[in-house]
Amino acid sequence: MAAKTSNQEIKKLSKSELVSQYSPLVRSIAAKIKKRLPQSIEFEELVAYGTLGLLEAADRFDSKQETAFVTFAYYRIRGAIYDGLRNMGWLGRGEYARYKYEAGASEYLAAVEQDLAPELAGMSPETAANRLNTIVNNLATIFITSMDGLENLQIADNSEKAQDEQLISGETTTLLKKAITALNEQERQVIEMYYYQDKSLQEIGESLGLSKSWTSRLHARIIEKLYRILERTML
Repeated sequence: MAAKTSNQEIKKLSKSELVSQYSPLVRSIAAKIKKRLPQSIEFEELVAYGTLGLLEAADRFDSKQETAFVTFAYYRIRGAIYDGLRNMGWLGRGEYARYKYEAGASEYLAAVEQDLAPELAGMSPETAANRLNTIVNNLATIFITSMDGLENLQIADNSEKAQDEQLISGETTTLLKKAITALNEQERQVIEMYYYQDKSLQEIGESLGLSKSWTSRLHARIIEKLYRILERTML
């Protein structure tokens, strides 16, 4: 089974062995995405995009990191499928916005998860509730930023859900852009590359000379800082 393959063994697999072993993962992810797409989009096309993501994940994977390869590959496979759909003009803005939000939210939650349990254990119920409420607000910040970032991406508007674009008022967009200018240079680069240039955190880390895990933690801190700035601005 794919999940039993150790991190060290991944690099030793040939492309055909890798695809054979992780084909169930690719097809499972493709099947979940297919349920939300028009019937005209072929399932095997999604599998082909996902397979490219799998091969890219194997190429970029660092066997020394603690993250299991199956976890690392999951996000790259999913991202490759959505990227393929977007590039072919098969994905509406609303659908792609949801994907970007889910990806950003997953990255953020993964970064805070390790410290969250022990952090909450030492808090009173009221303080813990406030901390969890802050996390929810940070997820809302990711959603707003994901939606605003679509303005810079060339995505066909084929979806009946195109009204999703209108969820953010002009005033909120203005406040968001002002909040981003209040970040330092590196923080602005991370936000601009991830949400406005559609780069992955892996690619951003390589551009800034940072590891993927450090970039992920940096992204989480920036989102929390961005929310605090927005909160002060909106009062």
